[in-house]
Amino acid sequence: MKSPALTITLLCLLLWASCITRNKTSLEAFNQDVYTPEYASGFKILGAENAASTLIQITNPWQGANDVTMSYFVARNGEQAPAGFNGPVIPAGVKQIVCMSSSYIAMLDKLGEVNRIVGVSGIDYIANPYILAHKDSIKDMGPEMNYELLIGLKPDVVLLYGIGDAQTAVTDKLKELSIPYLYMGEYLEESPLGKSEWMIVLSELTDKREKGIEIFREIPKRYHALKALTDSI
Repeated sequence: MKSPALTITLLCLLLWASCITRNKTSLEAFNQDVYTPEYASGFKILGAENAASTLIQITNPWQGANDVTMSYFVARNGEQAPAGFNGPVIPAGVKQIVCMSSSYIAMLDKLGEVNRIVGVSGIDYIANPYILAHKDSIKDMGPEMNYELLIGLKPDVVLLYGIGDAQTAVTDKLKELSIPYLYMGEYLEESPLGKSEWMIVLSELTDKREKGIEIFREIPKRYHALKALTDSI
């Protein structure tokens, strides 16, 4: 006859296993459009039925890239990455962000989330008022990654500037350190609106998707209004 303690233990293990199964959605299930860009061509955000987590797919994020697709799992509500997924897992609502390009600082500032930045590259060349006012606390990672400094920051995500194979050593090291990262490819977009639409990617990471979409919707209106001023020239 099994003891009550053993029975309770077995029930707990079964419950735990069922929770893991329930929280794990297949990779193929992430086929629903959460956000499809209107102007940008380098990213899209996908979701799955009954899943709060999302998948950010980024294509060809550096010059010369051909048929390169990278996926990033933005985890919510304790949901696990799908079976077979081997990309970075980023917790939604990231609090600690390292920006390796000033473009990302401007986007986070527009979203009102610049205070999440804990590290930058080339702090002496950045004009953002918040960064300048917090130069004592925000760390400069330098032109190349200072890993010792990075470990101390414990970032939730490192936003990388895609420059091709030269970044392989960086991403390999970040994987070794279990530090999530994401390639941004906004600089490859052909139009200013395409570049600015990458703000939605950062709003997804900071769990401010609706706010990001709302802010971005106003940008094309202003852009086209200014563009119209030159139509007669």
